[in-house]
Amino acid sequence: MMKESLAKNGLMLGAFAVVTTALIALTFFGTQDKIEQQKQQKLLSVLNEVVPSEFHDNVLYANCTEVNAPELGNKKSHKIYRATLNGQPSALVLEATAPDGYSGDIDIVVGVNVSATISAGMPQNTNTDSLNSDSENVNVTALALSDTPTPINPSDLDENETQAKPISMKVLGVRVIEHKETPGLGDKIELAVSNWITTFSGKSFSPDNLAPWQVKKDGGEFDQFTGATITPRAVVSAVRNALLYAQANQSMLFDAPNTCANTESVETIDAVNVNEAQPHSV
Repeated sequence: MMKESLAKNGLMLGAFAVVTTALIALTFFGTQDKIEQQKQQKLLSVLNEVVPSEFHDNVLYANCTEVNAPELGNKKSHKIYRATLNGQPSALVLEATAPDGYSGDIDIVVGVNVSATISAGMPQNTNTDSLNSDSENVNVTALALSDTPTPINPSDLDENETQAKPISMKVLGVRVIEHKETPGLGDKIELAVSNWITTFSGKSFSPDNLAPWQVKKDGGEFDQFTGATITPRAVVSAVRNALLYAQANQSMLFDAPNTCANTESVETIDAVNVNEAQPHSV
């Protein structure tokens, strides 16, 4: 009698486990595409937050390329959105992943002005205190820190200025797209929780001076969170690495084929023009 009862209960528990597992699997596969679509729409909705409209006159979400680069955080592909102004490259929005968050991956986007370029062979007597319309001298500081992009046409460089190269870039904005960090501690990377992520905006970046691009505990200039240093350290590192990648590859990124011209990602937001939508916190 007892054996029959145990067998019956065992069968009931087994059947319950099978049904529960099946329901979970159906729910997962039934919502997977929708979750991915919502994540993509969330990303597209913040493009104009990290690259303001004055920096571009093209449709950001319709101009991108995809890359697999370890500098952007892991082995998965990341999209790089390309902004242009008057037909000239002006900014990039890089998807990146911080793989060393406290609770796992932290997906971010980084907007950066890449229009500031200068010749590798700039004459030694160049006057960088002013931009004289009667000369070809370039105000390096103004180009690096200007609030509006000022592309330099390589054809304007003289024979001593044969090779243009990027100089200090300006960070336009950073946002977190997805994370699993601890509520009340690590989630301060979200704009909806705190304004910490906005401390990147307006900062100049040069690969010759990486020391500030750390949390203060490591000798840098970015605040860590009380009781949570791992999360901000991971984000700062991911932003720094993304900027290094943009610095080294901006010409290649703008020349690469457009993989967003006719994608499903564009179709999902036909009802809302991201370039006209009001920014909102993520």
